[in-house]
Amino acid sequence: MNRPSSSRSAFTLIELLVVIAIIAVLIGMLLPAVQSVRESAAKAACQNNLHQLGVAVHNYHSQIGKMPPYFGVPGAYYAGDGSLPYGGWMVHLLPYMEQKPVYDRILRDTESSGMNQPYCSAWAPYTPGGSQTDQYNGHTYTYNTGTGGGCIGTYTNHGIWIDGVPQATYKNLQCGADPSSDPNGLVYGYWGATNYLANYNCWAIQRYNGFWAQPVRFEEITDGLSQSVLFGEGYANCDGVGRIALYSWFYHSFGLDWYQQPNTLMFQLNPQRAACDNWRSQSGHKGGMNVCLADDSVRMVNLSITQSTWSAALLPQDNVPLGSDW
Repeated sequence: MNRPSSSRSAFTLIELLVVIAIIAVLIGMLLPAVQSVRESAAKAACQNNLHQLGVAVHNYHSQIGKMPPYFGVPGAYYAGDGSLPYGGWMVHLLPYMEQKPVYDRILRDTESSGMNQPYCSAWAPYTPGGSQTDQYNGHTYTYNTGTGGGCIGTYTNHGIWIDGVPQATYKNLQCGADPSSDPNGLVYGYWGATNYLANYNCWAIQRYNGFWAQPVRFEEITDGLSQSVLFGEGYANCDGVGRIALYSWFYHSFGLDWYQQPNTLMFQLNPQRAACDNWRSQSGHKGGMNVCLADDSVRMVNLSITQSTWSAALLPQDNVPLGSDW
C-alpha cells in the first residue's frame, strides 16, 4: 500500500527577506518609543531630585528660620565658629536629605576638635610681592604676586575633610541625563558631585564678598517664592572641574562668575564644548532644563526663553514680572 509522501517546504529566500524587512520596520518604530520613555523617566527622576532639594531647604528654613548659607557655617558666612560644620549649602542640608549619619560625623569631629577645616602644623613664611592687574567683563582685578606661605608641615583633616565624607556618593545629586558624565560615574565623583547648581542671586541677596553672603530668609524673596529660581541643572563636568555640593565655591554655581561677579547669563547648550564658562547652567534634556523654584516646585524651562525673562526668574528682588515665555 502506497502512503502519500509528507514533504515540508522550506521558506524561500524572498519570504525570509520579507520577514526580516518587517522585523526591521517594527524595530524602527519601537526604538523612538523606547527612547522617549527613557527620556521621560530621566526627566522625572531629575525633577524629583530637584524637588527633594527644595523640600530640604524648606525644612531647614522651618527649623532654623533662614536658608542654609550658600557657603560657610550655619546662620552666618565665612568659617565663623570652628566647632560648627563648614562648607557649601549641601553640608547643612545633609540631615534633611536622609544623610544625618554623615552630618553627625562631621559635627562630632568639629565639636571635639574646635576646627572645621584642615589644620597645618607648620607654614612657610610668606614673601610679599608686587601686583598683577587683570581685565574681565569691564572690571579690573588686582592680584598679589607674593610667594611662599604654603604648608610645610603635616595636615590634620577636620570637618568635611575627614575620611569617608568626601568619598560619599549622593545619588539624589546626580541626573542620569547629563551628557558630560563619565560612563563609570560622574567626573570628579566625590565631594558631593552634583548636577544641581544653586542660583547665587537667590542664595545671596545680602552680598558680602562673592560667595560669602548672609543666609537668606524667605520673606526677603520679595518677587515671590514661585517666581524665583533656587536650583538649576548643570553639567557635572565643565572645563575638567567637577561640580561639587559639599564645597560649592563660586565655580560650582550659576549666577556668579569666576571673578565672583553676580550675573544672569543664559545657560549654554553644547555639552561637547571644550572650555565652557563655569558660571552658566546647562542641561542634558531635550527642549530645556529643569529648575527648582523657591517654593520647592519644579518645572522645565524652554530653551527659547528670552534673556529678560530668565533674568527676572534669577533675581528675587527685581520686581520684574516673568514674561509670557515662562
